Amino acid sequence: MQPGELRNRIEIQRLTKTQGIYGDTKISFLPLKKVWAKVNGLHGKEYWEAKEYGVERTVEFVIRYSACRDLTEKDRILFRGNLYNISSLTM
Repeated sequence: MQPGELRNRIEIQRLTKTQGIYGDTKISFLPLKKVWAKVNGLHGKEYWEAKEYGVERTVEFVIRYSACRDLTEKDRILFRGNLYNISSLTM
């Protein structure tokens, strides 16, 4: 991958649990890190495979491994005002 292909800024958000003053637990997503990414919409075979699983809007985000080594499927991505759940990670 060429560094010039990482032209889109995305925000990785992490699911966090915080405890209020009355002992209640609040679950929310907080910004973890902003990184540069390559964004690919799926086409052809990849698109139809995703459609089989009922996925409506599938996008592939490619980032450098060193940008966020502790990324998990519990995190999510904010890109251009849209939220994306992470369904799988590959290295």
